[in-house]
Amino acid sequence: MKLFRRREVEQSAALALLVGGIVGPAASAVTQRDAPYAIAAGVAAAALAFAVLSRRWLRRYWLLRGEADPRVRALLEARVGSYRRLDAEQKLEFERNVRCFLAEHTIAGPKQKEVSFETKVLVAASAAVLLFGREDLDFPAQIDIVVYPEAFTEEYEVKRKGEILGQAHAQGPVILSERALVDGFARQGDGQNVGIHEFAHMLDLQGARFDGTPAGMDGHAARSWASLVHREIARIAKHKSILRQYGATNEAEFFAVASEGFFERPAAMKEKHPDLYRALSEFYGQDPAG
Repeated sequence: MKLFRRREVEQSAALALLVGGIVGPAASAVTQRDAPYAIAAGVAAAALAFAVLSRRWLRRYWLLRGEADPRVRALLEARVGSYRRLDAEQKLEFERNVRCFLAEHTIAGPKQKEVSFETKVLVAASAAVLLFGREDLDFPAQIDIVVYPEAFTEEYEVKRKGEILGQAHAQGPVILSERALVDGFARQGDGQNVGIHEFAHMLDLQGARFDGTPAGMDGHAARSWASLVHREIARIAKHKSILRQYGATNEAEFFAVASEGFFERPAAMKEKHPDLYRALSEFYGQDPAG
């Protein structure tokens, strides 16, 4: 996650200038004032438009100028293996990603019930694991995360033996089981982490649907990825894969399950599925097995 993305800032500036170029002459014509008034009105409108368009990046700037909560670092060090593998400078970047995520997204239980600070940090860490290697990768602003204490049913009834541990919705929240989230970080290396799984779905989101092709792939890369996915799903179906069976459900679930395996069992994936490991390494900009 990057604090400022040059391309997006440039786009915001260009749009703000366009707004100023329209508002200035229009204000001058309506009020029948002279050119200096039109220039002043245009500059004011452009500045306001730029502030509105860039508010997410400006909030991040001021957020990261403040003091970090030491509890975040302590929890990451104790609970998140991906964080522990980083050097000191990389850890600071990871922490910045976590801080931004916590500030920008609502994390609560059903009906806005409060959840623990530890749970919030683990939710944010799940997202930060995916974003760490690529500055241009990010989630849509204002994703709501709803944390149920246990697994749940299709009717969203909480049951310890419920079948659903997490869900991602294109037009709605990301839903996680708190128990599954905590267990995922406690049992690192088993290839299953519900936070990584559901946030991987959000990186797969294309318009209003999940299609299993990571966002941003060009035509050639997408075709190569589709061919690779087809082969790897066949391996899962034949029980010749280190990935869990749920990955064979469809292309979207495959990407999420493969992302779990990439971060949870990187050495095994690199050995048993070198092509898949290479493709995910290129997409995420990370080499966890290295």
